[in-house]
Amino acid sequence: MFDTLLSLPLFQGLGHADLTRILESTRLEFETVAAGTTIVQQDQPCTGLTFVLQGDVTMSTSSADRTWSVEEKLAMPAVVGMEVLYGSMRSHRHTLTTRGETRLLQMDKRTVGALTAYFEVFRLNVMNLLTTTIVRRDLLHWLPAEKNLKGRIRGFMRAHVQRPAGHKVFCISQRLLGTYLGEDKRFISRALHEMQQAGLLLLNRRSIDIPSFEALLSAQL
Repeated sequence: MFDTLLSLPLFQGLGHADLTRILESTRLEFETVAAGTTIVQQDQPCTGLTFVLQGDVTMSTSSADRTWSVEEKLAMPAVVGMEVLYGSMRSHRHTLTTRGETRLLQMDKRTVGALTAYFEVFRLNVMNLLTTTIVRRDLLHWLPAEKNLKGRIRGFMRAHVQRPAGHKVFCISQRLLGTYLGEDKRFISRALHEMQQAGLLLLNRRSIDIPSFEALLSAQL
């Protein structure tokens, strides 16, 4: 139990005495769910935090009009819901679905508030998580301009993933991608096929499969 909690982002740095106090005074709900379980649903209210401890989980994020989406593997361990637990926008931004047996820890909003109030390390971890998320998103707006269409496609993808690493699937048509980039579908198709020939992605019907996002980011386009 101690090792499990210490591996989670919000519990790192807490001593054994503090962890013992937390386990004795709060209700932490550990559970194991089967493959195909929806852990959280995009646009549904966030009422607490979900810690994903072990398993294989797909994160899917849809556009506001539901015309396209991005699928990516969630890195473990992860905390879900921190950025939307408070404030004026308290709905989940992503849908998380298990692909195998997955271990979870559920923590309601009242417990999060109590731990934030009583434990300075927990409070600092919350602040660190939120500020890091804000800065990372802000940096995306100040990256150098891409020099060609293939670079602009890569920039569009980089702006719409939660973690710039790992396997990604963009469920979007080439015509719609062209609309976002202000380019004719023919030029989008040509650029994507050149990227496929370079081994950076795989084209399917209405989807773009990227085996390694790190390779895409480091490629000379």
